[in-house]
Amino acid sequence: MNRKRSQDTQTPVAAFIALALMAIVATTGGALHAIYRNGQIKTERKIAEARERIEQHHLDIQVIDVRKERLLDRYEIRAQLELMNSSLAAVDHGVVEKVQLLAQPDPVPVAVRP
Repeated sequence: MNRKRSQDTQTPVAAFIALALMAIVATTGGALHAIYRNGQIKTERKIAEARERIEQHHLDIQVIDVRKERLLDRYEIRAQLELMNSSLAAVDHGVVEKVQLLAQPDPVPVAVRP
């Protein structure tokens, strides 16, 4: 029994090659995982920036709508006209008449050359 322990056992070269290949595969896999994860993080950041820009545009649109409504408010317009001493006057509903649209003439045919 002691004799087997004292003998030198040689490790086959194939085991070293297999260990080297496993180390290369593990290192490559870790590097590729890091590269792909960084790509995902960059994409998530771009998506977040796009969402922020969209939200900002929605807020801008709401502000513009409020300003538009304020400009088109009839009472505001009347007050501004009075402040400017405008010659425009209010019109009663009985004075207003509906105007019918005129019939559109047929479009002129266009000659198309081949």
